[in-house]
Amino acid sequence: MSSALYPLVPPFVAAVIFFSRIFMDFGSKFGLVDKPNERSSHTRIIPRVGGIALFVPYLLLGAGLYLNGFENLTLGVPYWCGLAVIVILGTIDDRLDLSSSLKFLIQFGVATFYILQSGNYVDNLYGLFGFGEIPEWLGITLSIITVVYLINAVNLIDGVDGLSAGTSLLSIGLLTTLMGGGEHYFSLAFIGLGLIVFMGFNFSDKRKIFLGDAGSLGLGFVLATLAMEFLHSGNNHIEHLNLNPVVVAVLILGYSIADTLRVFLIRLSLGLSPFHADKRHMHHVLLDKGFSHFGVTTFIMTVMAVLVLSNKFLAPRL
Repeated sequence: MSSALYPLVPPFVAAVIFFSRIFMDFGSKFGLVDKPNERSSHTRIIPRVGGIALFVPYLLLGAGLYLNGFENLTLGVPYWCGLAVIVILGTIDDRLDLSSSLKFLIQFGVATFYILQSGNYVDNLYGLFGFGEIPEWLGITLSIITVVYLINAVNLIDGVDGLSAGTSLLSIGLLTTLMGGGEHYFSLAFIGLGLIVFMGFNFSDKRKIFLGDAGSLGLGFVLATLAMEFLHSGNNHIEHLNLNPVVVAVLILGYSIADTLRVFLIRLSLGLSPFHADKRHMHHVLLDKGFSHFGVTTFIMTVMAVLVLSNKFLAPRL
């Protein structure tokens, strides 16, 4: 990350803390709250404002850098516009509980806009299942579906304190590192620090807040766009890998991908909608086994890290 951005880090962190405190009252007054139900592990009303507190200063920072002609930032207009729409969608959903069909329609629109305007999409399977380069139409279609899937996958695992935030922080760190750091550390530095601040509130007893859909959907979009940039062959981010890049991306995003797919298949096998609310996610299973919220989050993050690192260092050199 450019040294010119270093002075912006402390005020950004201060802004996330400030907005978290302000939006606690804002969320309670305007209905941006999570009320306990039969699936909840909390027993009181909690403001769902963590995502707004994180992404409002992040989006303002991005807009300010863009308007001031900061040229060393790799994130482009499709990223910032797409993220803004997704965060707004999540905020409205937190308040009004929008229909799934409307949310999917908007998400597919945002994913299509990002893929077509940025040019970042999966255009090569790098030998996976015997396939190399794939047709442009197929790569774009698969990428749009993947972006929408990841946006919702991160949202669906957001059921335990720190889980979506912690796994997203780990995934952002791994993806940016594998892409060579540099300006890609922008997302890690600012979103990462914002997530650490959020987790401090999220694990608090007196000043607890949740991410809300604005936060989990926003994080899903950030991870999806990082994955698309990582996998597009023209960006040359994978030359130093000794593993298939698609496999690496799946490992890094593996928990949200696998847990969402597993729950979808179970629900479909029972004749239920894949979006039927229940307690079949892995974090629910671990909670039932006696894990604390912090224990669930640290356990899953540790498993993710071990899988990625063991595959990276134990795989034969290509």
